[in-house]
Amino acid sequence: MIMSKTKTVGTKFFNAGTQNQKILQNYWGNGKTFTTLDLKKKLKIASPGARLTELREAGFNVKVSSIDSGNVGRPAVSYSIPRRRVTV
Repeated sequence: MIMSKTKTVGTKFFNAGTQNQKILQNYWGNGKTFTTLDLKKKLKIASPGARLTELREAGFNVKVSSIDSGNVGRPAVSYSIPRRRVTV
């Protein structure tokens, strides 16, 4: 019996089950946008800013765009991770 090995998204760069791998699995290259609040609530990530910084340092192109929330103060932002990685 030949068992097929399933390749989980992001495991080439991060260990399976890590927070960075979970972010890649859910948002890398699929055009979906997310906020840090989404990462906290949906993926149970306590420090999403640190995880996004680690993804950038690993060569992922984490894009930021502001959201017009109508509130005064720091603008809300959404993130996306395009499929193409940044080469240095």
